[in-house]
Amino acid sequence: MTELADLYRRVEATCPAFQARSTARALTRFYNNAFRTLSITPEQFSLMVGIGGSDQPTVVELAARAGVDPTTLSRSIQTLVQRDLVANIGSRGRAGKRLVLTERGERLMGEAMAAWEQAQVQLINLLGIEAIRSSTNAMSLLAAAAQELAL
Repeated sequence: MTELADLYRRVEATCPAFQARSTARALTRFYNNAFRTLSITPEQFSLMVGIGGSDQPTVVELAARAGVDPTTLSRSIQTLVQRDLVANIGSRGRAGKRLVLTERGERLMGEAMAAWEQAQVQLINLLGIEAIRSSTNAMSLLAAAAQELAL
């Protein structure tokens, strides 16, 4: 093996970013399956949780909490608006429009939360509650450290 190949294997084994991307892809596949019958993606579920769990957030507020660009988030939200799952209320622009779940969105989220809870039980049964808590805590710490260092 070359030194470069050894370096690549070390990155795979020790880099939090490499592992996070791999983990995110695996979790996305898992939750895609959990939400398949509802015709929503894990990303859409997360957005709707963010909207439903806040008091009429703006796109800018949601983007800041999610750590994503507001323009990218706007496109994702537009799909939910077109499906009558989310509504824009208030003034114009990303910073002024407030987001709410529609009645249809609230009904869908009732079903989605049941699917999410079933998925959570599966993960807990496989890994144990402490592993889930520890993983979630570690991801939060890594995100905060990376964000601080990026500034």
